[in-house]
Amino acid sequence: MESKSQYLGSLVLIIISCLLYTMFNQLSSNMTNIKTSFEKNYVQEDASFIADKKLNNIKDLESKFNMSIEETRSIDYSVSKDKTLRIFSENTKVNIPAIIEGKELSGKDILIDPAYAKANELKIGDSIKLYNQNLTISGFMSLPNYIYPIKSESDLLNDPNVFGIAVISKDDFNNINKGSSSYSIKFNGDKNSVDSKIAQFKDYLKSENIVIFKWTNISENPRVTYVGAKIDGINKVSSSMPVAILLLTCILTGIVMWRMLKREPVVIGTLYALGYRKREIMKHYLMYPLSIALAGGIIGTILGTFTLRPMLNFMVMYFNMPIDSASFSIKYIVISILLPVIFLSICGYFVVNKALKCSPVELMRGGKEKGKVSFIERKLKLDTLKFSTKFKVREQLRSIPRSIFLLLGVVLATMLLLYGFAAKSSIDFLMKDTYENAYKYQYEYVFNALQQGTPSKGEAFSVSPFTLKSDNKTGFSVYGISTDSKYISLKDKSGTKLNTDKIIITKPLADKLKVKPQDTIQVVNKLDSREYSITVDSIAETYVGEYIYMSLTKFNAMLKYPVNSYMGLWSKDKLSIPENKLLRAATIDDFKKAFDSMTQPMQYAVGTMSFMSFIIGLIVIYVVTSLIIEENKESISLMKVFGYRKKEVYSLILNSSSFIIVIGYIIGVPILLASLSAMFNSITKSMNFAFPVTIRYTYVLVGFLVIYITYEISKVLSRKKINKISMTEALKSGME
Repeated sequence: MESKSQYLGSLVLIIISCLLYTMFNQLSSNMTNIKTSFEKNYVQEDASFIADKKLNNIKDLESKFNMSIEETRSIDYSVSKDKTLRIFSENTKVNIPAIIEGKELSGKDILIDPAYAKANELKIGDSIKLYNQNLTISGFMSLPNYIYPIKSESDLLNDPNVFGIAVISKDDFNNINKGSSSYSIKFNGDKNSVDSKIAQFKDYLKSENIVIFKWTNISENPRVTYVGAKIDGINKVSSSMPVAILLLTCILTGIVMWRMLKREPVVIGTLYALGYRKREIMKHYLMYPLSIALAGGIIGTILGTFTLRPMLNFMVMYFNMPIDSASFSIKYIVISILLPVIFLSICGYFVVNKALKCSPVELMRGGKEKGKVSFIERKLKLDTLKFSTKFKVREQLRSIPRSIFLLLGVVLATMLLLYGFAAKSSIDFLMKDTYENAYKYQYEYVFNALQQGTPSKGEAFSVSPFTLKSDNKTGFSVYGISTDSKYISLKDKSGTKLNTDKIIITKPLADKLKVKPQDTIQVVNKLDSREYSITVDSIAETYVGEYIYMSLTKFNAMLKYPVNSYMGLWSKDKLSIPENKLLRAATIDDFKKAFDSMTQPMQYAVGTMSFMSFIIGLIVIYVVTSLIIEENKESISLMKVFGYRKKEVYSLILNSSSFIIVIGYIIGVPILLASLSAMFNSITKSMNFAFPVTIRYTYVLVGFLVIYITYEISKVLSRKKINKISMTEALKSGME
């Protein structure tokens, strides 16, 4: 009860660390299980492709290649000017829609994804007009190849307010008499041989003179791979943040116990002399950290389990998967409770064992280290300083562990506080760098067949998917663009605009392939399986997309396409192109709206992290301040006897840690940026963009103000303790 603030601080930190550990690990485990069962139960494709001819021998192909293959019809229906609903025909063999709520399709029904329904206030039983048909929403569904429902594969963010997916029956789709066809394939048997089976199937299509216009393996589909990247990110957070807080708690508990043992050497020495064994005394003092660890572990774990369901519901806002029930892994519950017990027991044992190494006589005389001056303090020339400065410096040097604990606490609070701000700054920079400076078009149209001639409107371009010859799992796109392109503006590291007549590689792809200018890479076209050599001239300092750009003339010559042929158009204005000629259409505004939609929940995340950092910072600073006050009771009492005013006492005692707060914040900012950079580089390995980590100076300033205000609040709370110390404390000490 004498040190309740310190023990309460330790308890709260353990609760926070166990809550985070349980929540993130249970969330990651459930997300992995849900994704795996969803992909298996509803037959996620191994690949999908678009061909120039209709496949009429599907049953023969299924038998020949031991696979399931199904034709999927789709069309983008413009609900309004800025709102698109992608309609799919119902599959029964591959990419089967999973009913989340409601019932299966019957005549004149439609299934839609729940995020789009929620964003647009649609309910089961509502009617949707689709061209000349009125369809009734029979339920909400998920598609195994659209777990993260983005409109285009080059998009980073989804916005359910403007884009959603839906499924209707094959009969209803045929009545529309519009749209394009693609084929989804799923191989049976050993999954390790999928790549070789895909190669054999491509060779067969090539031998039948069937031209593949687009081919996407599931391992390259961002609508699926982004989910895995998110789960990896959760795993990294679940393993680092709780352990960091636990280590902080160990230091705090160790300091508190060491201080307590320094107060009681006479008691311990007397117990030794009376015949108490070292083991009995050790057991007595270890009850403090053990009871705190056990209580904090149990409370934190229970709170963590309660947060699982809300977190799963939150994740489903982004990833469209059916969640039947949440399962709790006993492993993580046991580890969450045992982790603080083990950490604090080891920490407590070393602290107590060090104190018990002294003999009973030494302990009864006050211990070996009573009045000991540290090496650093002896070396510093403090006599030339003012008394107030000298007092504050000595206060820190005479308790190095306490100062280290405060420093680490401020560093951790800084990293938590600025985590959300850094993420938002980085995304802002990514948006401005890519979608304002690099890509200047508003509309992008990709045709479902090769076009020839000079377009009357818009700027022509072509695109084709490739892989490395040495690693067929490393995929990227090669663009053919106009030599005087108005819509693609690429710059090098120095900010100089690059000539689009040269072969240019984007920074994310250059980093992944470890390519430098003038390097030659051997690649394989995914559509025709032919090998090509590409020599890179320059690296573009843009962060979105793993692309190689070359002139449209070089592109056509390399792939042996007709002169003046192209696959798509970029334009500032909306073009009138028949839907049945388009493979896809997208706008930059779609991405910007998706970005705005994504930053709204990020604001809540920033608020939550800021509150958590405030609590941790307040606990750490208040506990250290309390320790300083309790260790200086005699000095504070003497100051009052000598006539020091309250403000002077406050300044000497409470302001001694000010420079540690500043140093901790300064150290915390670069550590945060370095850790975020490492984490984002690891996460984005499976994505087609790099994540530049940056933070605005205004956010850094705001963060410092929050940390320093936290420090000031802890000082205000600690004033009561100073006021309670009476002048008689000095007399009592002298009598003892």
